Amino acid sequence: MRQRNGLPLSSSSKSVGASSVKINSIKATTWLALVVFCSCTSFYLGVWTAWSIQSSATDVNKVSELCINAAKGDDKGELGKTISDIFNTRLHTELKANCPIVETAKVQACPPCPIPNAEEKKHETKDRFNKSLNHFLNGAVSVNRKNLFDAFDFGVPISDNASSQNTLILYDSTSALPNDTTMKKAAASNDDIPVMDALDATANCDAMNVLFIKNPGGGLKQCYALVGGQYQGYHVQRWMRIEGEGAHGKVTSNSPLHQVSRMVSSKGYDELTMPKEWHLKLHREIMLTYLTHLKEMQDELKSTLKKTAVDNTVVVMTVNKGQSELLINWVCSARSRGFDLKNAIVFPTDQFSKEIADGLGLSTFYHEELTKGIPDQEAARYGDSTFGHIMMAKVICVQLVNELGFDLLFQDVDVIWYKNPIDYFKSQHAKKFDVYFQDDGSRQERFAPYSANSGFYFVRSNDRTKLLFRSMLYHGDLVFACRSHQQVLVSMLAEINNYAGLTVKVLNRDEDDFPSGYHYHMKKDGWMREMVDGKKDPYVFHMCWTLNKEDKLNFMKQMGMWFVNDKCPGKEVKEIVGSNTEGALIGECCSAKPLTQCFYSDKASVMPCKDSPAKDKGGRSFWP
Repeated sequence: MRQRNGLPLSSSSKSVGASSVKINSIKATTWLALVVFCSCTSFYLGVWTAWSIQSSATDVNKVSELCINAAKGDDKGELGKTISDIFNTRLHTELKANCPIVETAKVQACPPCPIPNAEEKKHETKDRFNKSLNHFLNGAVSVNRKNLFDAFDFGVPISDNASSQNTLILYDSTSALPNDTTMKKAAASNDDIPVMDALDATANCDAMNVLFIKNPGGGLKQCYALVGGQYQGYHVQRWMRIEGEGAHGKVTSNSPLHQVSRMVSSKGYDELTMPKEWHLKLHREIMLTYLTHLKEMQDELKSTLKKTAVDNTVVVMTVNKGQSELLINWVCSARSRGFDLKNAIVFPTDQFSKEIADGLGLSTFYHEELTKGIPDQEAARYGDSTFGHIMMAKVICVQLVNELGFDLLFQDVDVIWYKNPIDYFKSQHAKKFDVYFQDDGSRQERFAPYSANSGFYFVRSNDRTKLLFRSMLYHGDLVFACRSHQQVLVSMLAEINNYAGLTVKVLNRDEDDFPSGYHYHMKKDGWMREMVDGKKDPYVFHMCWTLNKEDKLNFMKQMGMWFVNDKCPGKEVKEIVGSNTEGALIGECCSAKPLTQCFYSDKASVMPCKDSPAKDKGGRSFWP
């Protein structure tokens, strides 16, 4: 018997168990049917839900399509109208804020509005220089070169074609740009560089650094490097592709760029002759004598200058025996025009020329120890060793007078006066410069940037000019090495101008007041023809640009510039006038009128010289 809860089952219990089995059987059937129903219901409900979702996505796509069409203006219904209204309202607001003339919200109403395209907008807003250059470049303008020189007298001779050529002015900060709003914007933008007046262009420049540039020609390809952000420099470094050294150098494109001196020509050869030991020795000997006797020389000279100077100004010359007749000619020609030569002082380099100067009634200063090494004959040709010695004598005489505080006009003895040049340099308009130089006329690179002629110049005595001529004195070894002091002097002018603010003015060769041998040889058909015809009225004429003294005298004689009687040249004073020498030479040696003579048909002359030979090969006659 089975037991339930541990008790045996009775008979009635058997009946109840049979009934329970029947009921459980009915419940199982019911649950099975329910599960099947639920499964079918879930399946079909899922299918219906998926179908509904797909239908919704399609509706959304339809709505999106309707919106897009409405925005494009293709929908003419309510939705299209609503979106169009919103779009036009927003457009009207934007146009009113950015377009100066808007009468309606319609797009068609704004054709006049200056709405730039992307390229135009980029062009308008771009700066001339990119940000990496703005630390020293923020704008540029152009100024006519003649206009710039008229506004600022740089002292250097202005070159040809100035009226038709422009210069470039760069600005390192926006605050230096011009005041004019339009020009200021144009200078800083990437548009065409504007052209301005010089004074307007520089109105806000506290400082202006000036660089003179010209390609020397000969096929030289030059570049310019403006290096911003560096320690400020006041000299120009030159780099060239040079093969070889010294006089044997030449420009070759295969060589690397390397640094060279300013004396290297555009062809590549070096025009600077470095001093050798004998140059140094000669200079030391002169300086030793100079310094040993300086105090006594200054005392003696000062006494003479006080008696000679007029308005604290003297005319200074130096001469040796070989050039003495040129000194006589200057005095004779000046006397013929009535000039008073009281303020002239001569520094003779030998006893012969001292006696000549005394015989002409001129003041002299002669120190035998200082000049004993200088040859007494004239230079055989320009630039020889005798020429170099005489050039050193020029340096010494100017330095001594300048150091003692006197203004001076230094001139070579091959100068002719037509008007007193002191009047020019003492005039009010000429008082702004420390030194004035005649324009040499040559544009050789070694004479840049001034091309100053060392045979005619005016000096005001001040600290700057004293520094200049002391520097020249101390560079005597270079004067001997170069056999000319012009090259060294021009370099010193540039250096003292840069270092101490020396103001230098070169009297332009294209003006009429101070002509020279440049005009005689290079302006024969123009300037010289007008001078012969009496259409020019210069202060002086300087017969430089000659190879030797013989040529010089011949040129002067056929130009009516010679006033010395034949009995005087090369003669000692006592041979001419006997024992009474002071001032006696004028009566014996000077002609009241020029002594003219023909030598060359192709050189300028005051009378026809067509029958004379030509000086230059193939030279054309000056007189038709």
